[in-house]
Amino acid sequence: MSSIGHIIVVVLNWCAEEDTTRAIGSVLEHGGSGVTVLLVDNASPDGSGPRLHARFPDVPYLQTGANLGYAGGNQRAIEWALARDADAVLIVNDDAELRPGCLDALREAMDAHPQLGACAPTVVHGPPNSDRIWWGGGDFVAHKGCGIHRNAGEPLDVVQRANPQRAVTVTAVNGCVMLLRSSALRAVGGFDESYFCYNEDTELTLRLNAGDWHTAWIPHAVAVHHLPYPEPAPSPWAITQLDRNRRRLASRHLSGTARALFTTRFYTTRILLTMRSLLRGDRARASAYLRAGGQ
Repeated sequence: MSSIGHIIVVVLNWCAEEDTTRAIGSVLEHGGSGVTVLLVDNASPDGSGPRLHARFPDVPYLQTGANLGYAGGNQRAIEWALARDADAVLIVNDDAELRPGCLDALREAMDAHPQLGACAPTVVHGPPNSDRIWWGGGDFVAHKGCGIHRNAGEPLDVVQRANPQRAVTVTAVNGCVMLLRSSALRAVGGFDESYFCYNEDTELTLRLNAGDWHTAWIPHAVAVHHLPYPEPAPSPWAITQLDRNRRRLASRHLSGTARALFTTRFYTTRILLTMRSLLRGDRARASAYLRAGGQ
């Protein structure tokens, strides 16, 4: 299998002009050789897409024409990249940025492991807590129907010392910053657009693993996700989206005992969380848990 030469880096914007500017700037500064940045806009109603295009006139620009969510917007970009024979596609969230050497380390891991279909760096929180890990490896937990983060909240230097290896096997690759091998994408497909956002990365990981592609965390590659530490509780909209996609993933990928355990846990916890939210006077979150359980 040939080495990873041309990488297309996708930055998807949705009404986040300054964040997207920072993300693109980090790739242009630290991306290295053989890298093309693709700016994608999901028809941002604030007009930030055209303004970003004017700010980066030498960066290819893809306007999706509608809000397709994280899954849909990035999937259109993946299709664009594959049509141009990229060896790999790097997805970068609009509120993320690469640290020096990040992409080189991801590329080196793929070159060293020809069956590595997807990998992701260690992702830390934004300042002033950029020494704290947001994602440091991930595991698919069937009874939860989603991936969970390893090493969340742990100090970066401690975790890196404990994981000196170049690549660590994971069963859930995080989509904040993830490198995808093009041949693997052609074999199993990219993001499922019906997920819109949340859990589309874990669902893709499951398909890659089922297709005998390996997935890994690269401990000494580092990116920043500009989220506060500790991370705030999900909004009611996010709760509905997350839970809907957990059910969707379980329906497609779980069966037998695993499916039964997921279903039992899911509905039990939704009832308990709804009751807790009502006791706290949080009707918005209570409604979100009820909507997610009823869809």
